[in-house]
Amino acid sequence: MNKTLAVLSFSRDIKRVGCLFLSTALLSACGGTGQDDGSVSEFEQRFGGLALDGNVARATVYIDSNNDGRRNSWESFAFTDDEGFYSVNPNSGVDYCADTATENQRQYCLRTSIKYSDLVIRIEGGYDVITGEPFLQQMSRRLQLNTDADVSDTLVTPLTTLVTDVTDSSDRNFLLQSVGISESDLDVNYLNANGNGEVNTRLLNTALKVHKVVTVMSDRLTDTYNEIGDELGTPSDASSVVYSQLAREIVSSQTGLDGLLNNNTQILRVMNNAEDDLRNIYRNRELDVPADMGDESNPQELLSGANRVVQVANVVNRLFDANNNNVNVVGSSKALETIVIKTVNETLQDNSIDNAVNFFTDSSSSNLVDALTDALSGSASDIPALVQNDFTGDDFDSEEEIQAASQLPQDVLPFTEIGGLQVKISDLDLGYAPSDLQDREVEFYFSGEPDDISGRFSACVKYIDGASVDGTLGKGNTRGELISGFWSLLGTSDNNIESYSLLFTVNFLETTYQAIMKPAGGETVNDQQYQRLRFDFDGEVRAWHSENGFTALQNAPTSDAECQARLPSRIGL
Repeated sequence: MNKTLAVLSFSRDIKRVGCLFLSTALLSACGGTGQDDGSVSEFEQRFGGLALDGNVARATVYIDSNNDGRRNSWESFAFTDDEGFYSVNPNSGVDYCADTATENQRQYCLRTSIKYSDLVIRIEGGYDVITGEPFLQQMSRRLQLNTDADVSDTLVTPLTTLVTDVTDSSDRNFLLQSVGISESDLDVNYLNANGNGEVNTRLLNTALKVHKVVTVMSDRLTDTYNEIGDELGTPSDASSVVYSQLAREIVSSQTGLDGLLNNNTQILRVMNNAEDDLRNIYRNRELDVPADMGDESNPQELLSGANRVVQVANVVNRLFDANNNNVNVVGSSKALETIVIKTVNETLQDNSIDNAVNFFTDSSSSNLVDALTDALSGSASDIPALVQNDFTGDDFDSEEEIQAASQLPQDVLPFTEIGGLQVKISDLDLGYAPSDLQDREVEFYFSGEPDDISGRFSACVKYIDGASVDGTLGKGNTRGELISGFWSLLGTSDNNIESYSLLFTVNFLETTYQAIMKPAGGETVNDQQYQRLRFDFDGEVRAWHSENGFTALQNAPTSDAECQARLPSRIGL
């Protein structure tokens, strides 16, 4: 199934999905802030905590009561805030569940009117605060509840995810021991140990290693089992079954984590067992089961994924030395994210991943690696440009060239003084006649004062895809739709009002979505100079173009008709 989202994809088979959702280059997930309707209950229980890989902002956090890896209609949910917290932010002291909470704050409140004794908190989507890139796959934590009291300070991390499905106490203890952590380590914020900003590099190394290799394995599986996440009754992605099978392999083989991640046979077994789980899901949902990808004795399509798992684990160990308390966390996180994105986007002819892995793991490259992580530690780093680099040649063999290859051009400015501005972004690809014309544009109108770091916005959205010259529009198309929501500058404060990441909360049809925008430099197309802006598109940030950039806010439209007038057709329809 084509996962590219359309502006008004009302009909992504309503019988299967069961919700209406807005999806444009703006929007990344189907969800909402309002809790599901049901019978009135006097019982209410709140759950609060932090999503941590790096901190994950604007992720969907929900109660996965049946642990099926997806949010069902009866399961309460919320979003994480700009720092990754939900229900309460201990840094600001804001209680998002308080009666005095604003409309914007209430979207971060996770509460339920259903009494649970055993539940799983699950995190998916959103954006890594350190890298600014979309967070891939899922994280979870199982909670055993003995009281009806509110639950706060619940960390959800790759480490808690690894033990989610291990319910036998002896197996759980062995798993923790094999990974090199204790039960108490599950409650340590390894990016802020002891609450003083200290980084626990041992736990950080383990957490990143676990989640990044699960990401690689999950991506390989969902490339084949691509109805996972789209069909009702399937998990949102393959990571929940991969995490479960990784834990089982560690326990059953009596192997430590590092030993397993350097053993192709064991990695293949994890992938094969996870594939078996996916095949059973397909059979239970009466879906057409794809051809088997292989197993440990005949790996076939699984082998390339297993090889990448070994490489990614080695890169984590190089960048996040568990014995080094002075790791450049920001720069190293962005370097690692580059490898993961390259691996997830890998094509058959892509040799640059091997080049990149060799660059990071070759001891003779130590000085250049340090130069790269130093360059990436700044706010003007350019991960997408680095992803496109082949890590060889004369643009990558000196510290000066590496710095130029990994940072935005000097004329690219951060977002600042957004309040009181407007901007129109366009997809320059207009498709082709006679039956596949497209016309996608969005114009934002930001309210607030120039020095605000957050506020409200409205936007006009035009999305035409698959249209015909006879005037027939594709399903779910719109010539102009008025939407609204909230904006904020990621990583800013009252003392720092500049950011290279602009976050959006979009409200439409009583449903809420999250998105992100980033500056990407200038570009000349057909003799016209444009400002490029990267915008979230189905979990991937792609470049759109703006002819005039950010300009002073004129009268913002108040109706769909005004939006259609603001965004006239570029394809004669």
